[in-house]
Amino acid sequence: MKGFNSLFPDIKINISEEDSNSVKQEVRDGILDFGVVMLPADEKEFDITPFVYEELALFVHYTHRLAHREKVDLSELKNENFILFNQELIYNLIIQKCLGAGFRPRIAYEISEWGFISEMIGENIGISICPKPISKKMNQDLIKVISIENPSIPWNLGFISKKRKQLHLQYVNLSSIFLNYYLLNYDMGLAPF
Repeated sequence: MKGFNSLFPDIKINISEEDSNSVKQEVRDGILDFGVVMLPADEKEFDITPFVYEELALFVHYTHRLAHREKVDLSELKNENFILFNQELIYNLIIQKCLGAGFRPRIAYEISEWGFISEMIGENIGISICPKPISKKMNQDLIKVISIENPSIPWNLGFISKKRKQLHLQYVNLSSIFLNYYLLNYDMGLAPF
């Protein structure tokens, strides 16, 4: 951001954490010029630049019965207590995938902060399904990350802007700075997600 602010000191950047549906609506309504959302997004309505291709994974305490596994079928989680991230798209996606695997998840807690979810898993209060990159910010001695298969659950992010809206060069520069920051910091676990 510092680099962008130096190049464009007169541009105001408003950073807020909203769920993807709210961001899509604000871009649709012209409140935001662009936003970062969980994909998919409607290609007829938005110009989309994907930049994260990941999956959701199972996060468990290191003493959990599945902690030694590298992969689990989603259906194996039917008797677990879930701690879910309280963001509409991820939440609904997890519910939908669990129902498709033949069970309704037993939701013990709904939390709006990744750090608090991590603490609860670290206390062995339940399991969670979170984006894999979040694991870089968690205590990896206490929490084990396990791939989910049958089905896997994609977690992809992208920039969106209103379809056919002429965006300023500043947008292109900001998105380029953001993408470069993400790509440089992702492998080191420093990216914000």
